[in-house]
Amino acid sequence: MNQYLKPNERELIKLIKFFQKRADHLIKEGALSEEHQQLGIACEKLTTQIFNHAQAREHITQKREKLGSIIVDNAACPKCHKSSHIKLTGTAKHQKGWKANKYKCRRCNIEFIWNKPNNPWDMVLFLEQYIGEMEANVQNETLPEEVRNQSGQVIEQLQVSLTQLKPVLEGSDSEMADLQATELEMSKMVHQFKNYLLIEKIKLDTWQDPTEK
Repeated sequence: MNQYLKPNERELIKLIKFFQKRADHLIKEGALSEEHQQLGIACEKLTTQIFNHAQAREHITQKREKLGSIIVDNAACPKCHKSSHIKLTGTAKHQKGWKANKYKCRRCNIEFIWNKPNNPWDMVLFLEQYIGEMEANVQNETLPEEVRNQSGQVIEQLQVSLTQLKPVLEGSDSEMADLQATELEMSKMVHQFKNYLLIEKIKLDTWQDPTEK
């Protein structure tokens, strides 16, 4: 589980292990004080808290990454209309406000930004804008009735997609907000306890005159 830990958390775990080894040594000597016992309990409690939090962080992060990858844009070159020769080169902000993938077509030697979002959060914006365009079609009496009816059917389908997508994204955003709040609390706790243990470690490393008995 160490791969889940942040650098400051790893440093604290190393310090805790140092004091746990010292506590074991004092137990063998029969010299474990009440203060050391309380410190040991605090160390064990915080270690469990750190590992539980790191595991939760990894779980939430992986879920969010998986959610972010559900959108497949099915991009194709706007010139040759083929997808077999395109290569993803990065991301860019589309002129309509969403984040989209940027590609290069090796066949046509052109770069282009795809016209659909590359993530579910921006897909909500895309669908809402598209629904707005379809609603304009429905209201446009100059268009053939067939086109207006088709636009109405598209609206219904898109509304279903939005109804399914929005709660999932809202749940993920809420989960991430809670995680970030906990991260701040844990970071402060780890920092304070690490400094405390460092001071205690310095106290233990006092020089003793070898001539003294």
